[in-house]
Amino acid sequence: MDTLAIEPTYRVLLGDVSRFRIMLVGAGGTGSTLALFLAGLAFHARQKGIQVDLTLVDHDVVEMKNCGRQAVTLQSAVAGGIPKVADLALRLNAAYGLGIEAWPERYEGGMARDWFYHGGSCAHLLVGCVDNHPARREIAETIALFDGRIYALDCGNERYSGQILIGNLTDTSQITLDKLGLCSGLPSPYLQEPDLLQPDPNEQALSCADMALAETQSIMVNRMAATIAAEYTAVFVLQKQITQLRTAFNLRLLAAHSQLITQTALRPYW
Repeated sequence: MDTLAIEPTYRVLLGDVSRFRIMLVGAGGTGSTLALFLAGLAFHARQKGIQVDLTLVDHDVVEMKNCGRQAVTLQSAVAGGIPKVADLALRLNAAYGLGIEAWPERYEGGMARDWFYHGGSCAHLLVGCVDNHPARREIAETIALFDGRIYALDCGNERYSGQILIGNLTDTSQITLDKLGLCSGLPSPYLQEPDLLQPDPNEQALSCADMALAETQSIMVNRMAATIAAEYTAVFVLQKQITQLRTAFNLRLLAAHSQLITQTALRPYW
């Protein structure tokens, strides 16, 4: 009788870290919902002696069509001209007593320099919740600039499906696996899925908000992406480890699938 062969799995350990800096780029459907989760995580972590510094980056302002699908307020939409990140930071700081920073700017690859170097000794996570390839290219530029020192969590979705990817390396020759089940690093999300950096010939003509209003996109797809991304971040902060490369989901099937860290999964990047 043939025996079932189970491939060993690995994990990335962040080490003895008591401070985390998280930059969330994009405060739309996924990003604004994820901001709520991250604020709650920061509050919980503080009670365990772990410091989590949050920075929200997005140049967009709150519009009426954003309300309901995004975690922004009707009050800001009526007032007009209120940056989404300002709306979120103000409310979440008041709710949890945090010091969330709001950067109402379009993200550029070099923006992370001050964020990184002024943070002192800590672990850095750059979370991308953007829906276009130019913005992803800026995030990919940051990951390449700090090769190995900043982890990127990329969140993307279509009408009923999406995927979340995590990684930190553009030079994958640095990746090693050992007999203790430890992995030294992971390929950048943009090495795992290089098409994310290219123009999509089927790129959505409408925004997610417009598609939600037209009922051509699930109103829950952004929330699902945010939930999975929040779990990745919670494991990153509270357990100080990474155990998976990516997760894909489909709401029409109510199904999700994750790729564990294995030698087979990493082989294409070596």
